Amino acid sequence: MLQINIASSIPLSDSQKKKLEGSLQKKYQKEELQFNYQIKEELIAGLSLSVGGKLYDASLRARLSQLASKI
Repeated sequence: MLQINIASSIPLSDSQKKKLEGSLQKKYQKEELQFNYQIKEELIAGLSLSVGGKLYDASLRARLSQLASKI
């Protein structure tokens, strides 16, 4: 079973969860998925996904950090 940890700055609505889970089911068709949701206010906005040891960070905090490193 593939664990997918989803962190967001605010709680996701049921429709947002359904859309996200549907997209991930398409990507990982051959895997049985387990979704774990948590709230992390420090993300400011956006999402952070951890899938099988890989981190996909689409949060505002990560983008601001990237911008700060370029300045």
